[in-house]
Amino acid sequence: MRRWLLFPLLTAFFTFCACALRPPLPPVPPAPLDLLSRMEVRSQALQGLKGLAQIKVSSPEKSFTTEEVLFVRRPTFLRAEILGPLGTPQFYLATDGRKLSLFNPTENRYYQGQATAKHLSFALPVTLGVEDAVAMLLGGLPLIPYDQASIRGDPQERLWILDLVSSSREERQLFWVDPRSFLIFRAEIQRPGASLQLTFFDFRSLQGVLFPRRIQLVSLESRAALSLEYREVEVNPEWGTMDFQLPVPPGATVLPLE
Repeated sequence: MRRWLLFPLLTAFFTFCACALRPPLPPVPPAPLDLLSRMEVRSQALQGLKGLAQIKVSSPEKSFTTEEVLFVRRPTFLRAEILGPLGTPQFYLATDGRKLSLFNPTENRYYQGQATAKHLSFALPVTLGVEDAVAMLLGGLPLIPYDQASIRGDPQERLWILDLVSSSREERQLFWVDPRSFLIFRAEIQRPGASLQLTFFDFRSLQGVLFPRRIQLVSLESRAALSLEYREVEVNPEWGTMDFQLPVPPGATVLPLE
């Protein structure tokens, strides 16, 4: 419980520090479509990354810290290797957005199935689709098919709040966007039975692209939290043909994801 309470406190602290450095908001907000267009240009500048990250997970059931090698590529390509104390992989995950493969070397078991949010939750403390997870790891979220869009100012944080609503799906997204860089500093997803909060910290320029080196994800329903810090990052790398493939190792027991 102490670790769970620490996440909101850290968020408030870093938000306060960042706000103190931001200039006041412009007097007139942009039109929603204009802001969305600027955000899209910003997000498309970062198509993928290869990196080493430390990930901390806190939930009522368990808490742990891992080191992971991550390959992330828009829109739905993801590979993760969880490293052991000696730096050797202890668990593998790979997906192209359609098929999901998992391999546990300790048990020599290989799992495969559809890349659904349910199956991806075997490796995440919250339920996210592959496209959501990829976008999150790259500092954003894929937009819902909204039918309502509005913008208001947050004078305390000195950010625009972009509010998107999908009436048919009963979904809502909120983005706290810097009015000058058009970077997303915070985001919220509200869906039936699921509310998630995202915070992006420590933006740095990597190969000319501003990128958050730290990401925090909190699920309000499950009280689970994930904190990620990139230790090493290469943005927009060259990709190999096997980067998101996970062949069945010889002798492994192959099981379906259910």
